[in-house]
Amino acid sequence: MSLPPSDASASIRAEPIDAIRCRFLVSRALDPDRWAYFGDRSAAVGSPLADRLMAIEGVTSVLIAHDSVTVTRERPGGVPVLGPAVMRLRRLMGDNRAGTDSWPALGKRIGEAIRAHLATGERAVSDAAHAAMPSSHALADRVRRVLDEQVNPVVAGHGGRVELVEMKDNVAYLRMGGGCQGCGLADVTLRHGAEAILRDLVPELGPIFDLTNHAAGTAPYAPGRSGRSPLANRQ
Repeated sequence: MSLPPSDASASIRAEPIDAIRCRFLVSRALDPDRWAYFGDRSAAVGSPLADRLMAIEGVTSVLIAHDSVTVTRERPGGVPVLGPAVMRLRRLMGDNRAGTDSWPALGKRIGEAIRAHLATGERAVSDAAHAAMPSSHALADRVRRVLDEQVNPVVAGHGGRVELVEMKDNVAYLRMGGGCQGCGLADVTLRHGAEAILRDLVPELGPIFDLTNHAAGTAPYAPGRSGRSPLANRQ
């Protein structure tokens, strides 16, 4: 989904992730080579772009990273609040309730806010906001905890396992093993299952990559590789 530019200086492409998240890729850097997450309006004070976005009705959190913005909105009406076990099962079976058709109206307002910010020439994110972000080590600990407590108990029923191989900044590199490796539903499980749960519980996460070599039946990994199958485009 592309948002028509209001001027020639920036183009924005919207990529809905699921029912409540959408990534906006911008043709100009917003926060070069850095990232920051804003979980509420108070956290955005002092960071002009985040403050503009959090002021939009329906926006609940914002992740700004280099040339992209990932926005989380309020859950659409009619999406039930499920028990944790049922929600995990549904997500791991691919029920991500994408709801991509409901993003255009809100996406237009977000695009306008991004362009309005670019026109000011101001910095997108304050130094204080960057300093408040968790370290890669802290994020890695949280991701491992979510995998161990929320994801693996479910996929273990099929003889599978998902593990964190490495965390670079806020980018996670995952690998699948056991019954998940080479399984035809592995992409569904990881993209719409593990990723959705991780983003719910570790919202600071940026891109998530699957390093599993499903075709070869092994899971080779070399530090510095971008991964074979990105679960998400750059954030």
